[in-house]
Amino acid sequence: MARGLYVDRRDENGLLALSFAGTAAMLAGVGAFAFVWESRLWHDHRGAAIAAEVVAGGLAAAVTFYPARWALRRFRVRWWHVALAVAGMLWLVTAAPGAARYVFPDPMERFERELGGPGQCLNSSPYASDRAFPRAAQVTYPGPGRMVVTPLERGVPPLVLDHAVRGGLEHLAAADAGSAEILRIHGC
Repeated sequence: MARGLYVDRRDENGLLALSFAGTAAMLAGVGAFAFVWESRLWHDHRGAAIAAEVVAGGLAAAVTFYPARWALRRFRVRWWHVALAVAGMLWLVTAAPGAARYVFPDPMERFERELGGPGQCLNSSPYASDRAFPRAAQVTYPGPGRMVVTPLERGVPPLVLDHAVRGGLEHLAAADAGSAEILRIHGC
C-alpha cells in the first residue's frame, strides 16, 4: 500500500491539484479583501475592488495548480506536506489585515510617520505627535481629506493638512500658505 496522496498516472491527480488551487484562490481572496477594504477601494470603486479580488484569486489558483499537479505526478506528497502548505497559506491570510493597515494607515498614523513622530521634522515642535494628544495639541477633521493640528500653546498657529484620508496614498501636504510656511520653517 502506497503512502501519500498520489493516485495513479492516468489521473495525474488533477482533481487533487484543482482542490489545492481552489483553496489557494479562496485564501488569496480573503487576504486581498483586507487590502481592498483598508485602501477604501471597496467603498469608493466597488467594480475595481471585485476585479482585484478575482485577479488575486485567479493568480493564486494558477500559481498553485501547476506546481501541485507537477509535484503530485513526480513525488508522493505526504499529508504533512499538505498541512505545512495549508499552515503557510493560513498564516498569510491572518497576516494580511495587519499588512493592509500598515500600507494604508489612518490619518493620525500617517501624521506620526510623515511629520510628527520620532525623527520627523515636527517632532521637536508644538505639533509633535509624541507629545500626548490632546495635552499638547488638538487634532480635528473639519472636512473630507482635511486635518487640523492646533497646538494648545498660545500664539502658535494651527497646521492645516490635506490628503488626510484613511487608505490614502498621497503624503500629507499643507492646505494653505500659513501651513506651508510652518512646514518650511521646521524643514519639512
